Amino acid sequence: MTTLQTLAAGAFLMAYYYFVLRKYNTLGFRLFSLFFFVGVAVCYWWYIDYIDLKCVQQTGIATQALVLKKSANSLDVQFTDQAGKSVIRTRTGGISVEEFAAVQAGKSAPILYSPVSDTFYLTSTYQRQIHDNVYFLVFPGLLFLIGTLCWIFLRKYRVHAHEGTMYEYVTDEHGNVVLDDARNSTTKSLRTYSTLSKLIQIFER
Repeated sequence: MTTLQTLAAGAFLMAYYYFVLRKYNTLGFRLFSLFFFVGVAVCYWWYIDYIDLKCVQQTGIATQALVLKKSANSLDVQFTDQAGKSVIRTRTGGISVEEFAAVQAGKSAPILYSPVSDTFYLTSTYQRQIHDNVYFLVFPGLLFLIGTLCWIFLRKYRVHAHEGTMYEYVTDEHGNVVLDDARNSTTKSLRTYSTLSKLIQIFER
């Protein structure tokens, strides 16, 4: 995700919070929104990975690569492209423990390389991911189901803000307070930690 996309997503979530969640403040809807957007993020990640796989499927070239280095699930390989040039590329992540153990530094391994996306996969990794890719969609579907159940069963609970603070409290259908950030040491600590964490991330950029 580019910096512009990250900023746009952040601006959207802030606007969603202020213009939607603060107006429709049922606990069930808030939890539904949380699970829904996490599910959307998973789908986005799945789509990017799917596009890479399809590109390799359509333009990939099967070849043998020399494994130069193995380290922390990172693989450095060297191979010859279609133009006869020696190419060195690194693959990080997406390789299973068994697939990683099956290749050895200094020896060759079968790969699929796409000159279009400049991406390579171990042949075994590519075959596994093509087979398993569709099953990842079960996870966002499960998140959506959990969010929907939260919306149905927790719709009578409402979230209110303590004016002038970052703390919130939850009331039931009778107006009784059932959870208060400002008075609960655990939720208070979690919210403070979350806020400090966000500030640190902002200043690190």
